[in-house]
Amino acid sequence: MSATISNGFDIGALKAIVFDLDGTLIQSTIDFHEMNRRVADILLMHGLPEDILDPSGRVNESIVRAYAYFKIHNQKDWAERLEVDLNRVSAEVEMAKVSESKAVPGTLELLELLERRDIRTAILTRGSRAYTEKALRIAGLEGRFHTIICRDDYPLTEAKPNPVALRRVFQGLSLNNRQCLFVGDHETDLLCAQGAETPFAAVLSGSHGSDVWQNLRPDVLMESIADLQVLLEGSR
Repeated sequence: MSATISNGFDIGALKAIVFDLDGTLIQSTIDFHEMNRRVADILLMHGLPEDILDPSGRVNESIVRAYAYFKIHNQKDWAERLEVDLNRVSAEVEMAKVSESKAVPGTLELLELLERRDIRTAILTRGSRAYTEKALRIAGLEGRFHTIICRDDYPLTEAKPNPVALRRVFQGLSLNNRQCLFVGDHETDLLCAQGAETPFAAVLSGSHGSDVWQNLRPDVLMESIADLQVLLEGSR
């Protein structure tokens, strides 16, 4: 498919592009099924009733449900103990195959174009800081971004899809929400963009196919971020 722009979005007015990491900038090596399983095990170990877990296995939703439950039923300092365990098992899964990280084809060329056009770049990811930095280094993308915010930089409840995470990126770029485009491969990214009231571009290089995105109607729909280069050059 060719890239499509909708909702009256003006790609030529951009001052910055914020990227998701896995499935967007790099070809993910993370076993998300294993991560979901291990996160669920941690939640159950901390006392979450099994029927509160998200039945479709969405790890973010299960965590949200768990925090709501534990806020009512658990003792003091439960959040700190739970967050340590969740970050630990998530990082273990992330790091298992990080040495195989590769950039999505066309990524380096796009980043070079953005630099020439003085368009700032940032990353917002639910990956850990250690994983993100190593994955970028191995994929040859290290040092290419003005701002990077990871899952464990702030409390877990403030990670995307919480829009506060994206607003922190805007602050780090010294820009507002309408000057930026958030690019991602998952509905979590779209929800974060909608919450922060910023334009969103979906890519098909990750977890969702075109049938999903056509129903969700992102501002831009592309095969991969390589298509951004064509769109930006055509906006001159």
